[in-house]
Amino acid sequence: MTKKEIHPPSWQLSKEGSKPFLNIRKIGIVSRDYGVKFSNGYRDFSQPLPQVLKLLDKERCDVVLFSLFSIIPRKGYDPRRAFNGLENIKAILLEEFQDGINREAGRYVIYFRASSAWEEYEFYQMFGTVTGMPQKKMYDFVNNEIPKRIIGNCCVLLCGETNGVKYSKIDKKIHDTFGLRKTIPKSVNVVLNPIHDRMTRFEMKLKRKYLSENNRWVISVWNKGKKGKNGSLRDGDGAAWTLYHNGKERMIDIHKEFGIQIGILDISEA
Repeated sequence: MTKKEIHPPSWQLSKEGSKPFLNIRKIGIVSRDYGVKFSNGYRDFSQPLPQVLKLLDKERCDVVLFSLFSIIPRKGYDPRRAFNGLENIKAILLEEFQDGINREAGRYVIYFRASSAWEEYEFYQMFGTVTGMPQKKMYDFVNNEIPKRIIGNCCVLLCGETNGVKYSKIDKKIHDTFGLRKTIPKSVNVVLNPIHDRMTRFEMKLKRKYLSENNRWVISVWNKGKKGKNGSLRDGDGAAWTLYHNGKERMIDIHKEFGIQIGILDISEA
Protein backbone atom coordinates (compact mmCIF):
# COMPACT_ATOMS: atom_id res chain seq x y z
CA MET A 1 0.00 0.00 0.00
CA THR A 2 1.43 3.37 -0.97
CA LYS A 3 1.67 6.39 1.32
CA LYS A 4 -0.95 8.16 -0.76
CA GLU A 5 -3.38 5.30 -0.10
CA ILE A 6 -2.69 5.31 3.65
CA HIS A 7 -3.57 8.99 4.09
CA PRO A 8 -6.97 10.28 2.89
CA PRO A 9 -6.96 13.27 0.54
CA SER A 10 -6.87 16.62 2.30
CA TRP A 11 -9.93 17.82 0.41
CA GLN A 12 -12.94 16.63 -1.49
CA LEU A 13 -16.26 18.12 -2.48
CA SER A 14 -18.99 17.83 0.12
CA LYS A 15 -22.17 15.98 -0.69
CA GLU A 16 -23.81 19.32 -1.35
CA GLY A 17 -21.15 19.99 -3.97
CA SER A 18 -20.99 23.65 -2.90
CA LYS A 19 -18.45 23.72 -0.10
CA PRO A 20 -15.10 22.12 0.59
CA PHE A 21 -14.61 19.10 2.81
CA LEU A 22 -11.17 19.54 4.34
CA ASN A 23 -8.98 17.11 6.20
CA ILE A 24 -6.32 19.43 7.60
CA ARG A 25 -3.01 17.79 8.43
CA LYS A 26 -0.53 20.65 8.02
CA ILE A 27 -1.49 24.31 8.09
CA GLY A 28 0.30 27.57 7.31
CA ILE A 29 -0.62 30.50 9.57
CA VAL A 30 0.04 34.00 8.23
CA SER A 31 -0.12 37.45 9.86
CA ARG A 32 0.76 40.96 8.71
CA ASP A 33 1.31 44.43 10.16
CA TYR A 34 -1.19 47.21 9.43
CA GLY A 35 1.64 49.72 9.26
CA VAL A 36 3.32 48.02 6.31
CA LYS A 37 2.32 49.31 2.89
CA PHE A 38 3.96 47.21 0.21
CA SER A 39 5.51 48.60 -2.95
CA ASN A 40 2.30 47.88 -4.89
CA GLY A 41 0.66 50.57 -2.73
CA TYR A 42 -1.72 48.30 -0.82
CA ARG A 43 -1.83 47.39 2.86
CA ASP A 44 -2.92 43.81 2.39
CA PHE A 45 -1.50 40.40 1.51
CA SER A 46 -1.75 40.85 -2.26
CA GLN A 47 1.92 41.56 -2.97
CA PRO A 48 3.54 38.80 -0.85
CA LEU A 49 0.72 36.31 -1.55
CA PRO A 50 2.50 34.38 -4.36
CA GLN A 51 5.73 34.09 -2.35
CA VAL A 52 3.94 33.05 0.82
CA LEU A 53 1.95 30.36 -0.95
CA LYS A 54 5.02 29.08 -2.78
CA LEU A 55 6.91 28.79 0.51
CA LEU A 56 4.08 27.00 2.30
CA ASP A 57 3.43 24.75 -0.66
CA LYS A 58 7.08 23.72 -0.54
CA GLU A 59 6.57 22.92 3.15
CA ARG A 60 3.70 20.62 2.09
CA CYS A 61 0.95 22.56 3.87
CA ASP A 62 -2.52 21.60 2.70
CA VAL A 63 -4.32 24.67 4.10
CA VAL A 64 -3.25 28.31 4.57
CA LEU A 65 -5.01 30.54 7.11
CA PHE A 66 -4.50 34.31 6.84
CA SER A 67 -5.37 36.91 9.47
CA LEU A 68 -8.50 38.91 8.65
CA PHE A 69 -8.56 42.13 6.60
CA SER A 70 -6.62 39.98 4.14
CA ILE A 71 -7.22 41.21 0.59
CA ILE A 72 -8.56 44.45 -0.88
CA PRO A 73 -10.74 43.43 -3.86
CA ARG A 74 -10.23 45.64 -6.87
CA LYS A 75 -10.64 45.71 -10.61
CA GLY A 76 -7.99 43.76 -12.44
CA TYR A 77 -6.80 41.82 -9.41
CA ASP A 78 -7.63 38.16 -8.84
CA PRO A 79 -5.85 36.37 -5.96
CA ARG A 80 -6.28 33.07 -7.79
CA ARG A 81 -3.45 34.07 -10.09
CA ALA A 82 -1.15 33.35 -7.14
CA PHE A 83 -2.49 29.79 -6.93
CA ASN A 84 -0.93 28.67 -10.22
CA GLY A 85 1.55 25.85 -9.79
CA LEU A 86 0.54 24.90 -6.26
CA GLU A 87 0.83 21.18 -5.65
CA ASN A 88 0.12 20.60 -1.97
CA ILE A 89 -2.08 23.50 -0.87
CA LYS A 90 -5.73 22.64 -1.34
CA ALA A 91 -7.46 25.50 0.50
CA ILE A 92 -6.67 29.18 1.15
CA LEU A 93 -8.75 31.23 3.61
CA LEU A 94 -8.97 35.02 3.16
CA GLU A 95 -11.22 37.93 4.11
CA GLU A 96 -11.91 40.74 1.68
CA PHE A 97 -12.01 44.30 3.07
CA GLN A 98 -11.96 47.97 2.21
CA ASP A 99 -9.01 49.97 3.54
CA GLY A 100 -9.17 53.45 5.03
CA ILE A 101 -9.19 55.23 8.36
CA ASN A 102 -11.69 52.59 9.43
CA ARG A 103 -11.27 49.25 7.70
CA GLU A 104 -14.51 47.61 6.58
CA ALA A 105 -14.74 43.83 6.46
CA GLY A 106 -16.35 42.14 3.49
CA ARG A 107 -16.98 38.53 2.61
CA TYR A 108 -14.90 35.67 3.97
CA VAL A 109 -13.72 33.40 1.18
CA ILE A 110 -12.42 29.85 1.25
CA TYR A 111 -10.71 29.14 -2.05
CA PHE A 112 -10.53 25.39 -2.52
CA ARG A 113 -9.29 23.12 -5.23
CA ALA A 114 -11.98 21.09 -6.96
CA SER A 115 -10.65 18.80 -9.69
CA SER A 116 -8.46 21.10 -11.78
CA ALA A 117 -10.11 24.41 -10.86
CA TRP A 118 -10.29 26.63 -7.78
CA GLU A 119 -13.77 27.24 -6.41
CA GLU A 120 -15.03 29.67 -3.77
CA TYR A 121 -17.10 29.19 -0.64
CA GLU A 122 -18.12 32.36 1.18
CA PHE A 123 -19.83 33.64 4.31
CA TYR A 124 -19.71 36.70 6.58
CA GLN A 125 -18.87 37.40 10.21
CA MET A 126 -22.14 37.45 12.13
CA PHE A 127 -21.13 39.24 15.35
CA GLY A 128 -18.14 40.33 17.43
CA THR A 129 -19.67 40.39 20.90
CA VAL A 130 -22.80 38.98 22.48
CA THR A 131 -23.21 41.99 24.78
CA GLY A 132 -26.69 43.39 24.15
CA MET A 133 -27.42 40.76 21.50
CA PRO A 134 -30.82 39.01 21.74
CA GLN A 135 -30.45 35.39 22.81
CA LYS A 136 -32.52 34.28 19.81
CA LYS A 137 -29.86 35.68 17.46
CA MET A 138 -27.19 33.65 19.24
CA TYR A 139 -29.26 30.48 19.09
CA ASP A 140 -29.92 31.14 15.39
CA PHE A 141 -26.18 31.43 14.84
CA VAL A 142 -25.54 28.11 16.57
CA ASN A 143 -28.37 26.26 14.84
CA ASN A 144 -28.27 27.78 11.36
CA GLU A 145 -24.83 29.27 10.76
CA ILE A 146 -22.49 26.79 12.46
CA PRO A 147 -23.50 23.94 10.11
CA LYS A 148 -22.36 26.14 7.19
CA ARG A 149 -18.99 26.64 8.89
CA ILE A 150 -18.26 22.93 9.30
CA ILE A 151 -16.06 21.94 6.37
CA GLY A 152 -14.73 18.48 7.03
CA ASN A 153 -12.51 18.11 10.08
CA CYS A 154 -12.57 21.85 10.76
CA CYS A 155 -14.96 24.63 11.68
CA VAL A 156 -14.45 28.37 11.10
CA LEU A 157 -15.27 30.98 13.74
CA LEU A 158 -14.51 34.51 12.61
CA CYS A 159 -12.92 36.88 15.12
CA GLY A 160 -15.23 37.54 18.08
CA GLU A 161 -17.61 34.73 17.21
CA THR A 162 -15.70 32.75 19.85
CA ASN A 163 -17.69 34.88 22.29
CA GLY A 164 -20.46 32.37 21.62
CA VAL A 165 -19.16 30.66 24.75
CA LYS A 166 -19.49 32.79 27.88
CA TYR A 167 -17.28 33.63 30.84
CA SER A 168 -18.99 33.63 34.22
CA LYS A 169 -17.79 36.09 36.83
CA ILE A 170 -19.46 33.94 39.47
CA ASP A 171 -17.38 30.77 39.12
CA LYS A 172 -14.70 32.24 36.81
CA LYS A 173 -15.28 29.49 34.25
CA ILE A 174 -16.38 29.31 30.63
CA HIS A 175 -19.84 27.90 29.91
CA ASP A 176 -21.44 26.65 26.71
CA THR A 177 -24.59 28.66 27.39
CA PHE A 178 -25.87 28.57 23.80
CA GLY A 179 -24.61 25.11 22.87
CA LEU A 180 -21.92 26.36 20.49
CA ARG A 181 -19.27 23.83 21.46
CA LYS A 182 -21.84 21.05 21.76
CA THR A 183 -23.06 21.74 18.22
CA ILE A 184 -19.61 21.21 16.67
CA PRO A 185 -19.34 17.48 15.82
CA LYS A 186 -16.69 15.33 17.46
CA SER A 187 -15.25 14.67 14.00
CA VAL A 188 -14.16 18.32 13.90
CA ASN A 189 -10.72 18.43 15.50
CA VAL A 190 -9.69 21.90 14.28
CA VAL A 191 -11.35 25.28 14.91
CA LEU A 192 -9.95 27.98 12.66
CA ASN A 193 -10.32 31.41 14.26
CA PRO A 194 -8.87 34.20 12.08
CA ILE A 195 -9.05 37.59 13.82
CA HIS A 196 -8.73 41.25 12.85
CA ASP A 197 -6.77 42.59 15.85
CA ARG A 198 -5.23 41.16 18.99
CA MET A 199 -7.88 40.68 21.68
CA THR A 200 -6.53 41.85 25.01
CA ARG A 201 -9.27 40.76 27.44
CA PHE A 202 -8.08 37.84 29.58
CA GLU A 203 -11.19 35.73 29.01
CA MET A 204 -10.52 35.39 25.27
CA LYS A 205 -7.67 32.97 25.91
CA LEU A 206 -9.88 31.08 28.35
CA LYS A 207 -12.55 30.75 25.66
CA ARG A 208 -10.07 29.41 23.11
CA LYS A 209 -8.74 27.00 25.70
CA TYR A 210 -12.28 25.84 26.48
CA LEU A 211 -13.14 25.34 22.81
CA SER A 212 -9.97 23.26 22.38
CA GLU A 213 -10.95 20.70 25.00
CA ASN A 214 -11.78 17.13 23.98
CA ASN A 215 -8.70 16.75 21.79
CA ARG A 216 -9.42 19.69 19.47
CA TRP A 217 -7.15 22.41 18.06
CA VAL A 218 -8.10 26.09 18.16
CA ILE A 219 -5.94 28.22 15.87
CA SER A 220 -6.30 32.01 16.17
CA VAL A 221 -4.29 34.52 14.12
CA TRP A 222 -4.50 38.31 13.93
CA ASN A 223 -2.82 41.39 12.46
CA LYS A 224 -0.22 43.50 14.20
CA GLY A 225 -0.14 47.29 14.21
CA LYS A 226 -3.40 48.07 16.01
CA LYS A 227 -3.12 51.11 18.26
CA GLY A 228 -5.07 51.81 21.42
CA LYS A 229 -6.78 55.08 22.35
CA ASN A 230 -3.52 56.40 23.82
CA GLY A 231 -1.70 55.71 20.54
CA SER A 232 0.35 52.78 21.84
CA LEU A 233 0.51 49.47 19.99
CA ARG A 234 -1.61 46.59 21.27
CA ASP A 235 0.57 43.91 19.70
CA GLY A 236 2.07 42.35 22.79
CA ASP A 237 5.15 40.18 22.62
CA GLY A 238 5.76 37.16 20.44
CA ALA A 239 3.67 35.70 17.68
CA ALA A 240 0.45 37.17 16.30
CA TRP A 241 -1.38 33.92 17.00
CA THR A 242 -2.33 31.48 19.73
CA LEU A 243 -2.62 27.73 19.41
CA TYR A 244 -4.52 25.56 21.86
CA HIS A 245 -4.88 21.81 21.86
CA ASN A 246 -6.88 19.82 24.37
CA GLY A 247 -6.92 22.72 26.82
CA LYS A 248 -3.21 23.51 26.63
CA GLU A 249 -1.38 26.28 24.77
CA ARG A 250 1.09 25.09 22.15
CA MET A 251 3.99 26.96 20.56
CA ILE A 252 5.49 26.93 17.07
CA ASP A 253 8.38 28.83 15.53
CA ILE A 254 7.87 32.29 14.05
CA HIS A 255 9.24 32.76 10.55
CA LYS A 256 9.59 36.35 9.39
CA GLU A 257 9.48 36.41 5.62
CA PHE A 258 8.42 39.02 3.05
CA GLY A 259 7.59 41.54 5.81
CA ILE A 260 5.08 39.24 7.53
CA GLN A 261 4.93 36.50 10.18
CA ILE A 262 4.44 32.88 9.16
CA GLY A 263 3.89 29.81 11.33
CA ILE A 264 3.62 26.17 10.31
CA LEU A 265 1.68 23.63 12.36
CA ASP A 266 1.86 19.94 11.51
CA ILE A 267 -1.26 18.56 13.14
CA SER A 268 -0.47 15.04 12.01
CA GLU A 269 2.71 15.02 14.13
CA ALA A 270 1.86 17.44 16.97
